[in-house]
Amino acid sequence: MIMNVKIMSIKRKSAEKILTKNESPFSPVKSIRLYETIIRQISQIVKDGHLKNGDRFPTERTLEKELQVSRPVLREAFRVLEMEGYVESRPGGGRYLRSENIPDLREIKISRLKNTRLSLLQIWEAREALEIRTAMLAAKNASEEQLKGIERPLILIEKMSHEEYRQGDFNLDIHQAIAKASGNPLLEELIYNLMNRFRKVNFKDLLELSSWSNLQKEHRPILDAIIERNPEKAAQAMSAHFSSLRNILEEQNET
Repeated sequence: MIMNVKIMSIKRKSAEKILTKNESPFSPVKSIRLYETIIRQISQIVKDGHLKNGDRFPTERTLEKELQVSRPVLREAFRVLEMEGYVESRPGGGRYLRSENIPDLREIKISRLKNTRLSLLQIWEAREALEIRTAMLAAKNASEEQLKGIERPLILIEKMSHEEYRQGDFNLDIHQAIAKASGNPLLEELIYNLMNRFRKVNFKDLLELSSWSNLQKEHRPILDAIIERNPEKAAQAMSAHFSSLRNILEEQNET
């Protein structure tokens, strides 16, 4: 949800030109994907001329209060802007605007995907090789309790909205549960480590909701094959899941 930005006059103060509390154009953020709303609000504030290139942002404490978000959410928003070069963070000196041309959030996501595409594909290839094997082993070795462990996050996903899904990490839960059901602790550890590397780029937040929703639907055939105790079918379902995301990455690269 894009917030309405209040148009207020801002007095520029010295070289840093810090926005004061009473004149601040920032307003409380009320959205599930909070950090994206913050980015949109900052973009609009810059577009309206309230911040110029070289201006210093208010302190984290001030922004926490005015945006009504937690510090981790605030830092995530600035991390994205810093990675793309729109904001500069100076140790002990605050954050400064480095560009007045902050693009649409979708363009930022596409740029981030392109910048991390090679790394994502390499991690994806490693995961694919391991997880096809774990799916086969899970079809052979999974206990009834472990089958429930795989199905539990799937049931939750089917009952929640796309935005609610992004709040948790149910994708990690599903793949971890399958790895655990393989009966091979070493495979489980390797997959968990690779997934953590994947999460560091906030990959699920880079995809459009429609793309992410389609990917989640592909977990059900994997579970069905494991329940059927059909290793070959489980391997095929897992392979199809990984192929889908690879295709999305390829399409983003061509955008």
